[in-house]
Amino acid sequence: MKLRIAIWLLVTAAMFFPISGITQAADAQAVVDSRIVRVFHADSLRGYIGDLANAFQTAHPKSEVRHEGSGSLDAIRKITDLHQPCDVIVTADWRLLTTPRAGIENWVIVFAGNSMGILYNDRSKGGSEISVANWYEIVRRVGVRYGHSNPERDPAGYWTLILWKLAEHYYGRPGLAANLDAGCPLTSVRPHNIDLIALIESGELDYYFGYVSDARLGNLKFLELPPEINLADFARRKEYSQVSIEVGNGKNRKTVYGAPIAYGISITTDAPNRADAIEFIKLMLSPEGRRAADKNGLAQYAAPLGDDSGNSMPAELKLLTKPIAADQPPGSGTEASP
Repeated sequence: MKLRIAIWLLVTAAMFFPISGITQAADAQAVVDSRIVRVFHADSLRGYIGDLANAFQTAHPKSEVRHEGSGSLDAIRKITDLHQPCDVIVTADWRLLTTPRAGIENWVIVFAGNSMGILYNDRSKGGSEISVANWYEIVRRVGVRYGHSNPERDPAGYWTLILWKLAEHYYGRPGLAANLDAGCPLTSVRPHNIDLIALIESGELDYYFGYVSDARLGNLKFLELPPEINLADFARRKEYSQVSIEVGNGKNRKTVYGAPIAYGISITTDAPNRADAIEFIKLMLSPEGRRAADKNGLAQYAAPLGDDSGNSMPAELKLLTKPIAADQPPGSGTEASP
């Protein structure tokens, strides 16, 4: 009888102690995960966010930054549609964060900009001849292949189409935008801007339209275009907004107006690690963050600009920004792609 009782106690212990151990391990993992800062960001910020992640982890050794690049629209959909855990969202068009979206707080900070141009390498056909004066002729030569990212998934895609329309007016070439569009087959369009770097390096494409910061992600050359069309000049925001394109189909079809390229940041409504998310954004807005932006080819502004339409921006971040109403940023009041 005593033997049976002893065996029963051993079996019972074997049943419950492992569960207790698993529960403790799960609790420990939850503590670890609570120090993870998850950042979804535009692909063009890969180098910049990577530098900031290293700096943040050095200053906060108990925290870990996990960052994932994609097209800005895809980054938003991961939160709004797929409900993936995220703390910080960074897009290549700040206007995408001014529209109330499920899962994202209703405020945005504009912290840096970029410039559109043409990327290529030493093997690109006509690369030794291309210039500000003739690029639109070079890329349309027989046998020359050029591309851009998908405007329905990545702002760099719709910035490209807007650039082409601005170029049509700037160079006095009626029909130029339509001709450039016709000369770029769907096989030369990729979901994300970053995908095009490999196509240049492999020789599949000779040129692609993208950001100046992309040149630092690959060993590429960059043709800087005039400020009248490169979407980098805040002072020209009214000129840029004179052109627009249609993106999407059916009920998802939207009008996108030209504007200076400006990156936006916000936080998710259910951020798993809100405290560290705020600290990470503080780093982005700090002198160290500005140095990282400069290193990675981003345009610097005199001060970060803040739009707190929902009156929910964390107070410590609002103190670091200048209200957008006092210095209206690019494209405000225009509709961006969903």
